[in-house]
Amino acid sequence: MIFQRKWLFYFLYITLLSFPLMQCATTPKVASTCDGVQILSQELTPNETEAYCRYATLERKKVEAFWGTTWERPIRIHVDGSYRISRALVPAYLGNRGFMEMPLRRVRENTGALLHEIVHIYAPNRNRFLAEGLAVYLQDKMGGNPAFPNFGKNLNALALERASKIKSLQLLDNVRTPERLGTGSEEKTAYILSGSFVGFLIEKYGLSQFKNCYETDNYSKIYGKSLEILEKEWRFSLQGK
Repeated sequence: MIFQRKWLFYFLYITLLSFPLMQCATTPKVASTCDGVQILSQELTPNETEAYCRYATLERKKVEAFWGTTWERPIRIHVDGSYRISRALVPAYLGNRGFMEMPLRRVRENTGALLHEIVHIYAPNRNRFLAEGLAVYLQDKMGGNPAFPNFGKNLNALALERASKIKSLQLLDNVRTPERLGTGSEEKTAYILSGSFVGFLIEKYGLSQFKNCYETDNYSKIYGKSLEILEKEWRFSLQGK
């Protein structure tokens, strides 16, 4: 009898301890599914989820047309009020490629970097400087809404204003996912400069060469020029923007 009581007490104790953990592990429900996109949310209205799903599908098609079919599975977007920023690159690094975190406020204000995050799903990279640069550049070039870091303002003009804050792009090029790109610098400046620099490489030397550089992380091999020389060309080009 004593043994049975001890066992029952132990069972109840373990169950109570486990209850909060089980609650935290609850997966958000799929609120809407459309062509290659799932919206997961417990806070959006049905009309909001359907509209955002259609919008995300259009943004996905833009990225795929530009970069190629490097991701064929569904993109799962979890919209939640607890998120402060949008994320897809770090989830991909942690083994959950195709999953995106999106703040509820950004969805309702139409200021979320949706296309930016879709780029991370199609083109994840350990070099965070190049990964964020590509995502910022494409969000600015063809995103359906203004978003961080320039919110529709001229990316190169902002880069010119802030270029002196970072003496060498090598500082950013050393950052590896999942480290913050702003490690050792101001976050917004780091994103603006990375987007402007990647845009410079693509527009001057072509997408094919950039893809090769993106895969190898070797500027000298692909461009025949060091990052230092390419940076000088980029800084000079900003003067004429």
